[in-house]
Amino acid sequence: MKTTKPRPIKVTLADISKAAEVSPAAASMILNGREGVSFAEETVRRVLEAAERLNYRGPGGKRVRGANYERQTILIVTPNMLNPYYATVIQAIQQAAHAKNFDTLVYATYRDMEKEINGLHLAEKAELAGVIFTMMAFPTEVIERINRKIPVVVIGDNNSSLTVDTVDLNNFNAGALVARHLISLGHRHVAFVATPLNQSNSARVRRLEGIQAVFRDECPEGSVLVKSRAYLPFEELDNMSIEHAVGYELTRECLRDNKKVTAFMAVNDMVAYGVLDAIHTSGFTVPGDYSVSGFDNIFPSRFAKVDLTTVEHFISDKGRNAFDILYARISGAASDRNITRVEFKSHLIERGSTGAARQ
Repeated sequence: MKTTKPRPIKVTLADISKAAEVSPAAASMILNGREGVSFAEETVRRVLEAAERLNYRGPGGKRVRGANYERQTILIVTPNMLNPYYATVIQAIQQAAHAKNFDTLVYATYRDMEKEINGLHLAEKAELAGVIFTMMAFPTEVIERINRKIPVVVIGDNNSSLTVDTVDLNNFNAGALVARHLISLGHRHVAFVATPLNQSNSARVRRLEGIQAVFRDECPEGSVLVKSRAYLPFEELDNMSIEHAVGYELTRECLRDNKKVTAFMAVNDMVAYGVLDAIHTSGFTVPGDYSVSGFDNIFPSRFAKVDLTTVEHFISDKGRNAFDILYARISGAASDRNITRVEFKSHLIERGSTGAARQ
């Protein structure tokens, strides 16, 4: 005698509303991410937990993940963990996550696109709650596909056309800030010292473009010498001081070959520390002989012996904001049909490493 398996009982919105002790309309709006409405965090939690417990399937048969925060984990994807910029962003995300009872995993890619893709697949296979990229990420089509299954937030540059939630900084404007500062101090010939300048590092390129635009429009008699050095992901993995080393080596070359330069703009503060060391070990002074500036305002830049002029990039705020956006998606408080873009406005922090151009 042939036996047939009983059909699974279909869970309805009425079942969810009863289990969560909310109205069917409220259950529907929360589960479907209804725009223009909001509910108390506790209400959202009850509905999502009921949906997960009862194995509710939404449109297209997609299972609704609950808000069992004790078991929720997010993935933080970062280029490296040595640069205090990324260490600070990661810790800020972890602080915000801890406040909501979320765990975090950190995955370093060393700017290897294959590793970025592997990180996304890891999050998908492990059914993690969400992913935060601490940098612009590629390839965009993979990120956007994963974002349809797992919430993704990217901390990047506002020049990006990436259609996922982002926390942005206008790096073009940041470059312009430094350029105008140095021009106001009488510097006409400057050097921009950078680690790789390519599509995978669009923030660096945008900073340079901002500098070049200001010099072209406001100091046409001046010049911007670009000194950059490319290296592969395995080299960044193998050399923990690679950013400092690039700043140091390129500055030594410039000091030897380009006598007109009176100021150095490093692509970030870590590279700027290499610039400073190269100037000092070559017997010159800062800012008497050369001015030096950076970007990011990582915490060592305020140390008395460093005293680096740099651009404030609100590192901790960006990390916390990225988690808040992700959490809104995970909890159902924000619709996955909308893209959230938050932009921070950078400003210059003038310290003792910049001064009037030498005569």
